[in-house]
Amino acid sequence: MKSISIYTITRNQNIECLQKLERQLSGRTYFLKMREWELESMKALVRELEVHMQDVHALRFFYSFQVPRLGKEFDLLQIKNDQIVNIELKSGKVSDEAVRKQLLQNRYYLSVQGKMIQSYTYISSQERLVRLNNHDHIVEADWDQLCLALQRQSKDYEGDIEDLFQAEMYLFSPVTEPERFLNKEYFLTSQQKDIERRILDKIRKAKYGYFWFSGLPGTGKTLLLYDIAMKLSVHQKVCMIHCGETGKEWKILHDRLLRIAFLSDSRLEECPDFKEYSAILVDEAHLLTEEKLHVILELSEKHPVIFSSDDEDMISDEEMDRTMIREIEHLPDIQSFHLTNRIRTNAELSSFIQNMMHLPEKRTVRYYPHIQVVYANDEEEAEILLKGYQDQLVFIIDERYYYDEKGYLREQRQKQQKPTAVRMLFHRLNEAREEFAIIVKRNEAVYEVLLELLQFSKKETVKTIAE
Repeated sequence: MKSISIYTITRNQNIECLQKLERQLSGRTYFLKMREWELESMKALVRELEVHMQDVHALRFFYSFQVPRLGKEFDLLQIKNDQIVNIELKSGKVSDEAVRKQLLQNRYYLSVQGKMIQSYTYISSQERLVRLNNHDHIVEADWDQLCLALQRQSKDYEGDIEDLFQAEMYLFSPVTEPERFLNKEYFLTSQQKDIERRILDKIRKAKYGYFWFSGLPGTGKTLLLYDIAMKLSVHQKVCMIHCGETGKEWKILHDRLLRIAFLSDSRLEECPDFKEYSAILVDEAHLLTEEKLHVILELSEKHPVIFSSDDEDMISDEEMDRTMIREIEHLPDIQSFHLTNRIRTNAELSSFIQNMMHLPEKRTVRYYPHIQVVYANDEEEAEILLKGYQDQLVFIIDERYYYDEKGYLREQRQKQQKPTAVRMLFHRLNEAREEFAIIVKRNEAVYEVLLELLQFSKKETVKTIAE
């Protein structure tokens, strides 16, 4: 999406023509739903700017931009080499605190650009211009000051704004980046906020209940669970149970968050009961055994329990034991939610991983420039190839792996082996942020399948889409 002249789109014309004009100027792939009140506020803004400066028509703004997958929207952004001016538009009366919260959140999202940020809100019904000062307070703003900022002698950014704002910049796991979490350097997506609100409302009213949200890796489940824990722990202690392996970073959270007790699922037997906690939260519940789930349910009687788990539908049922998940699904009056917006995970990598775990029925059109698949005939060749990938994640697929008749990646293994190598590979692959490589060792059949998934070039992708 390109920046546009707001003077141009505030000339009197019907909405249908205006939508066509906006799409033409911005290069959007869709017609923007123009809101009448917002348009009138923008017209009023332009009239005020014309009183205080010349050449308003020359100002370029990114209008109604939404950060992909986050649901975060900005009304007007002027982006220069060294500065960003954000102007939010309001028509009716709004409290200073509401304005402050919005501008603070906006500044957080804009701060990743490393530029000076000036934040304004224009309330057209009151003919009022306010700004967020350096002390995070809302103060009355001066029009001349705003105009001076807008006319700053610095080159406007002329590229696509989507290239500047990637969802991966904003969300993270509290376990791997605890300092960012503790410093509250994050905001929840609109979907996360909605799930959190519904869970907290029910807990505050009923003081008990079962809740479960799931989603693919990278949808922000752990961050949401931790944010819920923080809110529940304001007045009472809560218990956070981690399933599977935990890193050293966990200790930082344990030492700093005194109202949240951290417990590994391997230590459940050491916990006599959960009576001192107002709520129990379970992270990565898909890694629970049936026995450990029963322990949690028994110890947490009459307490709210919140489960968070990965969606693993693209893994073969034969590689999974879904008994535990089915038990969670059928807990009495459980409220279930599904996170759909993948944020932390790169869309390119995510697409390849899903296709790799379960081959698509049709050949998909996708360009994978950040994934490499190479072949090793033996252990020695594999070791040599590994040396060439010292700075990125590398995964080895050996002769144990195969694709079954349904297109699922499978593993030749002992029936009692848990968790399976396929399941572990899926979760390790989803830890990759920007790129990864796969070394296939002594397994030509799987190698040929993976190579086939990578065969579309960027040029072929564009050509196919055009056709």
